[in-house]
Amino acid sequence: MEKPDATGFMNRRQLLQSAAASALLISFPGTGGCSSLPKYRQVIAGEGKALILINGQVIDVVSGDVQRGKTIVIRNGVIEAVTDEAPVAQNGQLVYDLKYQYVIPGLIDAHCHTTLTSESRFDLFGALTTYGQIKRNYFQQFAHGVTTVRDMGAMPKLLSDAIRMIERHELIGPRVIYCNAFTNLYRSHPDIDPGDVSIFSGMAIPFIGNPNLWFKDTDELKKKMAQNSAGGASFIKLTMDSQSVMCGLGKIPVYADEHLHIIREFARERNLSMAGHVHTKFGFDRAVQHGLDSIEHSLGDARLSDEEVLGMAKKQIAIVPTMIVAQMLAAEEAYAELPPLYRTDFIAAEMADRRQYLKSCTDQDIDPDIHRANMASLINFQKYGCENLYRQGKFMARPDLYFSILLHGPANLMKMKQAGILIGCGTDSGVPYLYHGTLWREMEMLSRIGFTNKEILQCATINNARILRLADKIGTIEKGKFADLAVFKKNPLEKIEACRSPELVIKDGRVYDVTQKT
Repeated sequence: MEKPDATGFMNRRQLLQSAAASALLISFPGTGGCSSLPKYRQVIAGEGKALILINGQVIDVVSGDVQRGKTIVIRNGVIEAVTDEAPVAQNGQLVYDLKYQYVIPGLIDAHCHTTLTSESRFDLFGALTTYGQIKRNYFQQFAHGVTTVRDMGAMPKLLSDAIRMIERHELIGPRVIYCNAFTNLYRSHPDIDPGDVSIFSGMAIPFIGNPNLWFKDTDELKKKMAQNSAGGASFIKLTMDSQSVMCGLGKIPVYADEHLHIIREFARERNLSMAGHVHTKFGFDRAVQHGLDSIEHSLGDARLSDEEVLGMAKKQIAIVPTMIVAQMLAAEEAYAELPPLYRTDFIAAEMADRRQYLKSCTDQDIDPDIHRANMASLINFQKYGCENLYRQGKFMARPDLYFSILLHGPANLMKMKQAGILIGCGTDSGVPYLYHGTLWREMEMLSRIGFTNKEILQCATINNARILRLADKIGTIEKGKFADLAVFKKNPLEKIEACRSPELVIKDGRVYDVTQKT
């Protein structure tokens, strides 16, 4: 790619070449950005052979019991038995000693964006970094024990390329459940036109896929939904709010009741679930009214009443609260002094945790160039003022919204837990400052909010599996389920921080030592 001339500007030819090169670079799996990708050592390579894991401390996430000294028999990527016996290998069987470490079902990140790179700004000359980080997203999730993710809105072409690479074992990563693009009205959430980011984005869209379905009338909605759900999508992602999350934007378009009726009937006919982005009471009320299957995120403008929570429970609507999003996007850098409303003990502790995390990030968490750019961009809040950022081409989230979620979200979530609402666990990773492989941060935040370790493990495994409609395949360690496991030295029922660093991650019966890279 050509660099700017001495004046710091590119001519039209250079711009077009750079845009075209960027589009092509990020569209082909075999291109650059791979050489720096680490790989984990596969402990056992025995295709077609039975694998016997002995001496495992198997955690039953439903009961909270630890089944000590268990043997897990795996064949063809599926759990064949969980027994007390320790058979001797025969007829080509492979035996691996877990050495009495703790085994849980593979973790599930039920809300992330695998083709987004957590960047706060777009750098035309950073295409290599961007593409490399997209591949690293899957690797980083897997390295932290996540064997399944639910992608909540992607660049469809890049997503399908990555899924194929994972299936062919060319890229280490979790299985991906996805919706493809957001099903949204023109200029509704995510309310950034790719053309706002780069005038050359249109050149890249054919190669990477359009993340926005964006319809303008019912005929276009029907046509685009059919196109978007083709090729394996298992749910529909909606946005239910009437307010933008972006600094400098306000109202955004909302679905008419007719639109939601069409979407609901389409989903019902094809057995697709519906998940809705909800940050406001307006969105919550519509989500409950129209019977969405899950609410994503938490409210920033209301404390819910008992009656409202019970209404949600009655309709069996689940929630994936992604509370860590509120912590990370509640940017204290936006204020010379934090407003009194936000000076609570809980928020103070969350801000301290946020500062420590951002300070301690390494290249294991995110590409260093991306993290440096993210940290540098925080100055924009006070440099321009939140209300002016969008006009300046700076796409940053409203800190006041996310501070308000820190105020109201914990109480709402605890009330939902008490009402028996199904609560999942997700990160929204891919959004700026939300890095992939950080499900453990959401889990630890749930602990600070008041969840027990048993409840947290349930949120990140069996509850998520139920939300994904995959509880017959993942979420617990049982006969007939996929052999997706994470192995830890310490017991996460006693200390949830154990989930930060697995020793082994097993997916489809393939065992990887994630403490050693090759």
